[in-house]
Amino acid sequence: MALIFSACEILPFDLPWISEQVSTATPAPGEAGQDQTPTPEITVTAETTPEPITQLTLWVPPEMDPDLDTEASQIFANQLQLFSDSHDGLAIDVRVKAASGAGGLLDSLTATNAAAPDALPDVIVLTRPDLETAALKSLIYAMDGLTDIPDDPDWFSFTREMALLQGSTFGLPFAADSLVLVYRPESIPEFPATWNGLIESGIPLTFPAESDQSVIQLALYLAAGGSIQDNQRRPVLEVTPLADVFRIIADGVDSGTFSSNLSQYQTSAQVWTAFRDGQTDLAVTWLSNYLKDRPEDATIVPLLPVNDGAVALGTGMSWAVAAADENRRPLAVELAEFLVEPEFVSEWTRAAGYLPSRPSALEGWQDQTLVAKFSQIALMTRLSPSNDLVSSLGPILREGTRQILQGLVDPAQAAQVAVENLEGQ
Repeated sequence: MALIFSACEILPFDLPWISEQVSTATPAPGEAGQDQTPTPEITVTAETTPEPITQLTLWVPPEMDPDLDTEASQIFANQLQLFSDSHDGLAIDVRVKAASGAGGLLDSLTATNAAAPDALPDVIVLTRPDLETAALKSLIYAMDGLTDIPDDPDWFSFTREMALLQGSTFGLPFAADSLVLVYRPESIPEFPATWNGLIESGIPLTFPAESDQSVIQLALYLAAGGSIQDNQRRPVLEVTPLADVFRIIADGVDSGTFSSNLSQYQTSAQVWTAFRDGQTDLAVTWLSNYLKDRPEDATIVPLLPVNDGAVALGTGMSWAVAAADENRRPLAVELAEFLVEPEFVSEWTRAAGYLPSRPSALEGWQDQTLVAKFSQIALMTRLSPSNDLVSSLGPILREGTRQILQGLVDPAQAAQVAVENLEGQ
């Protein structure tokens, strides 16, 4: 019996640069070893190079449609063209979606992620509440390691916070908003400096008392020194500062500053319509409402202080990255960075009617009176609480406000009931 020996060569299969086929020779018929099973052919495939990116897709709300015949749209279109030109003719496909609701940006992002991930946008505009929802549902991707722009000192405190969720960067803010008081100087020649002064004047004030978010009441409560979270990040309300807020409302009811008719207002948009139509000369609204319309007979002031503290709540819009292909994300982030450059943010927000997200962008505005006033507003603005906190606290504050406007309870009692209702949730 012939003893047959064969040797096999072991190849390092994990080496990416090996692309040729390798095989051992099979003995010819009649040669020693011809009855042995041949060594199988081994193919090692090289790593594939990603296809070059020739197009990025953006989803934006209707007001950012670059085809609109507005100054803001032209500024946006020009910025996109500059980015495209700097990347060898890279095409940017802009898709316009409703700002909210069915078929809106967040709704479309959710549906596309489930049904057709390849059709997801590379970059999408999201409001802060929608950004939070999208991040928690893993519909957008953190930019950590891809950008260091959020570390730049050129941000307002609340806009830097707007970019973050649980310590990670999920958006690059470009447009901001804040709560303000808007009034007609012809009707109110000397505007009071405090809530007590306003209430003593008896000037009627309109705000969305029936809003389930209760952002005005939350702003006053925070200004009064109240906390909205405990050490375990659970929602809380404190009796004393909340009673101070309810006392302002109760005193306003007595003086005529606040009316039970406020129950007809559920949104800031309704309040702004009432102001614009002359139904009220003083209102709490979002700064963007004023900036978009710029009524000649109106002006704005920051929210008045409570217990020597003044706080406004703010929100805004950010660029977020939703590209399913991780190879596309660096370029998507690069585009988002290009769309928060101070010069562009300055020009676009001035034309579109928003507060710039960056101090240097606000300094680029020509009206220095507005710059000084808006800087003051931005510095006193805190980011609106998270969706979970607002959904927990808002309805309770709305109910307490409703009871006081109707004269059913006193401020201390309303505050105690509100705290107990929250603890009972």
